[in-house]
Amino acid sequence: MNQQLPPDLEQLLQRGDIWRGTKAFVYDNDGEDTGHSVLNNSFVHNGWPRACLIEINLQEMGHGEWLLLAPALRNSTQGLQILINPPALPFAQGLLQTGLDLDRILIINAPAKNDFLAAFVEITRAQACSHLLAWQPQQVLNYTEIRKCVLASNDGSGIYWLLRNSRTMSQSSPAHLRLRARIHTKNLEVIITKQKGGDQSLLNRPLELPLPREWMGYQPHANLGTDADIYPHINPTKPATTTGKNTSNISRLRSR
Repeated sequence: MNQQLPPDLEQLLQRGDIWRGTKAFVYDNDGEDTGHSVLNNSFVHNGWPRACLIEINLQEMGHGEWLLLAPALRNSTQGLQILINPPALPFAQGLLQTGLDLDRILIINAPAKNDFLAAFVEITRAQACSHLLAWQPQQVLNYTEIRKCVLASNDGSGIYWLLRNSRTMSQSSPAHLRLRARIHTKNLEVIITKQKGGDQSLLNRPLELPLPREWMGYQPHANLGTDADIYPHINPTKPATTTGKNTSNISRLRSR
């Protein structure tokens, strides 16, 4: 016979940062769609977990994080999306083309470690922040400092990403979810290296996210065979139209 748990204990066990050992006993806090089905199917909460610290390790800053995170940012309709220490000033036109709302994006520069930690803690506890992208400051964060970020994230209700260089992979981390991302010619490779309450057999398995076609590099000239290879953005099913003057110019060029 199952005994009724005291209300305080039941409430505690339903926290998203409490791990009970297996996925079956993890409280589903309604994760936010990542925009990548392969990731949703691999995450305990079927998406980015809320009120948890998500650590992403990158080979180089600025290599792939926007491709990975932009769908969730684009699908969000409320709250501020705050960037701490972006590696470069984001290109406004590129963000608009991605579908992001510039009026909701706030950039904070905090290169010093103490300033970074203070900004991270205050922002995660602010109800106005729905998403936080925090690139590690110039000094590498230690375990205790990351733990402060974890505790602050648990007090919030948004999605909080901590982006660090892949050189820190050898360092233990208290993050709820930890990923390694590396961009290749045709895809973004994502590897789950830590997930509380998840299927441990899914760890360290490469997951491939295809790159948008406009990100693809052009083939060498010797390998180009069709107009579609040379002009990938032209619809090959739509016939080209030319004026009489253009047609005569093309004929003269071909006769030379």
